[in-house]
Amino acid sequence: MNDAALAVQWAELEQFPPGTLGRRVTEFYRARGFVYPGMVGSAPPLLAQHDWVHVLADFGTSVESELEVFAFIARANDDMHAFSLLAMVVSLFETGYLASGAGLFESSPGHLSEAGMAVRLADAMRRGALCEGSIDYLRLDWFEIADRPVSWARNLFGVTPKSADAVRLGSVGPWEPGGISPFQVRAGSALAETQGRAYDSFGAVPISSG
Repeated sequence: MNDAALAVQWAELEQFPPGTLGRRVTEFYRARGFVYPGMVGSAPPLLAQHDWVHVLADFGTSVESELEVFAFIARANDDMHAFSLLAMVVSLFETGYLASGAGLFESSPGHLSEAGMAVRLADAMRRGALCEGSIDYLRLDWFEIADRPVSWARNLFGVTPKSADAVRLGSVGPWEPGGISPFQVRAGSALAETQGRAYDSFGAVPISSG
């Protein structure tokens, strides 16, 4: 996708103060070498909407965390059509019935069957259900609140903390050990090099390094 205006809008988020939702999202992107929407090689804009939820709801970017994110998104929305995306990621990351999806994801089956994932998925859905009202996180205009602190946004939407069991069983945030993959660290390092800046993972490390 090539949309210069959209790419500029995302890049401008880097200018917000530390701790704001928009700034945290740009750190999320830069740590992983993700390309801003609007640039060649970026994720489709609709899929990019879910990246804000990684930051808002404190989920890393392993395949298991992706399952948690989409469970949270699905349950927060009273429209049952929201579960279609959760079904898609289950088909990608558990059954393998889909080879690819959402213009970016590739099949990697068996992850929902891993130990602890049933509890983690259930907790993500619990947290989604506790959000204020019915929220379609994929249709929000995140830029309207990008200058506000992440804590403020969590309070606005009624995002509750993870359960102790989910954390004990491996649910991690984007800035914790296991919240980023080795591949994403390499991609983030490569992007930083091409942009002439020092690489910063903002605290995230692969679990093998933690």
